[in-house]
Amino acid sequence: MPRPEAVELPLPWGPVIRGFHWGGGPDTVFLLHEPGSDVDAWGTLPVTLARELQVETVALDLPGHGLSDDPWEPARLSDLMQSLLQITPRSNRRFVIAAGIAATSALALASELRLSGLISLTPGASGVGWDPIRSPTVPKLFVAGSTAGNDLETARRLSTICGGWNLVTALPVAARGTALLASTWGGHLAEEIVAFLRDCRRPAQWSNRVAPTMP
Repeated sequence: MPRPEAVELPLPWGPVIRGFHWGGGPDTVFLLHEPGSDVDAWGTLPVTLARELQVETVALDLPGHGLSDDPWEPARLSDLMQSLLQITPRSNRRFVIAAGIAATSALALASELRLSGLISLTPGASGVGWDPIRSPTVPKLFVAGSTAGNDLETARRLSTICGGWNLVTALPVAARGTALLASTWGGHLAEEIVAFLRDCRRPAQWSNRVAPTMP
């Protein structure tokens, strides 16, 4: 089982964010939790990804959370995303798993950052006032609890707007964000995440697909 190693990343505007990375390989998977949580919320998922996919898995505390420096500035999430991905070579394939408004920020930047895949756990946009930029070249997996307010409806709407190959998975729970992994369906979700990332690493598997959604 891969052992975690500490990670520190000084951000251009001052704070240092900290976390852990597991495993190694030509590809990197970043995990960004929602506000009010920390890296522990991912449970065993980082280890599972590193072991099953032979990738480097990096889970970081957002500024102002866990081991990272203050302050927490939601308006800088997009800056954080750009700084984060600069620590990997451009030749590497980069994937992001994000929750809540961290997922919202990742959706907005998916094409610009040339992500090879994005998994959004209940992205934090609500209502109809925010639409992401289309990112048809980035495969995406949207996950929402089917009994968590209008989360599933929001996930379906965002998947349609983003375009390209994407999947919408509904879990029969009221949990949101990383709490989905701690629910009774957490094991099923972890398996689906592994399968999705495995497909993303074989572009021929998805490049010509029509974008399906799951009920």
